[in-house]
Amino acid sequence: MIATAALALLLLQVLVPWSDGELDIHHISTGRGNATLFVLPDGTSLLVDAGARPASPGFPEAPSRPSDARRPGEWIARYIARTLPEPKLDYVLVTHFHDDHMGGLADVVSALEIDKLLDRGWPDYDYPRPLDFERVRAYRRVAEKLDVEAFEPGSNDQIVLKRRPYPKFEIQNLTANGVYWSGQGDETREQFPALDTLADEDYPSENMSSLSFRLRYGAFDYYTGGDLTGIPNVGHPDWQNMEKAIADAFGPVDVHVVNHHGSIDSASPEFLAALKPRVHIIPAHSATHPAPSVLKRLLSERAYEGPRDVFILQFREPTKAAIGPRANQVKSGAGHVIVRVAPGGGSYRVFVVSDADESGTVLAEHGPYRSQ
Repeated sequence: MIATAALALLLLQVLVPWSDGELDIHHISTGRGNATLFVLPDGTSLLVDAGARPASPGFPEAPSRPSDARRPGEWIARYIARTLPEPKLDYVLVTHFHDDHMGGLADVVSALEIDKLLDRGWPDYDYPRPLDFERVRAYRRVAEKLDVEAFEPGSNDQIVLKRRPYPKFEIQNLTANGVYWSGQGDETREQFPALDTLADEDYPSENMSSLSFRLRYGAFDYYTGGDLTGIPNVGHPDWQNMEKAIADAFGPVDVHVVNHHGSIDSASPEFLAALKPRVHIIPAHSATHPAPSVLKRLLSERAYEGPRDVFILQFREPTKAAIGPRANQVKSGAGHVIVRVAPGGGSYRVFVVSDADESGTVLAEHGPYRSQ
């Protein structure tokens, strides 16, 4: 009885605020796309994506979280304002130009001060084709108000600690527009063939062009890559497997944010075998996230040996039914997922926080995990 009462008390608690030397990574659940807030060890802040996918007629979207009383970008801005000591973001990074990754940026910009915006298109927004459609025009109207830079694959000094240094902290830029870090110095390689050699149906997609990076803090490593592609569609060329291209460049990681929301083309066997993550996070919001084959690979010790935990921001009931009993192996299927890395990077915990309201109630705590 005492244990049960203590557990009930724990589940009503909120997460203790970030403190100096910790690294917090907040995977924000809105039901409409990706948004991840980083509070780096010195307090530098970084937002990766601000998704706001509009509901599609006839398509079963996830429910907006915490509700549809506000737009997704407004919920994201409110979450950030509650989390940071001041309403300011040092960096915003947009992985690619789809609404579920950048559709809420205007609301974030309206609510918060932003020092630097990084994207894959600046200044011309013309690769691999001219990006002349309304969602990018709307994005550019927002970006024109900000200090913008093109994300540079191979760089490890474009996103840095702005307040004071911490040893063994680095954000290594991996990919943009089919250019990827080789794993050596700042050397990069081209994955996409010359565009004038390609048939229209084989042109690089927006997802293939996504930005990705590895974050390292001491022994802790973390990977995120927007909608970067893995397994190509049937009949498509192998060069479209961007995961395979970068699989060996940066070695094992502790936390892997699954590319493309866990869609059918993500988490290729080569990628999983190279990364060997202890924790997988799937920023799901559609009934197709994750694909049954992807969850099977994430959980399989044939992909790589050792334990692993899977956290899904919104695991839809139709998706669970399609997957079957394997769905029960997921650690969490609803809520914000927060990774908190201890000072120095030697260990980390994963917290699941309610997305039903703005209370910040902790639903579950996992770990500590020892960094690899």
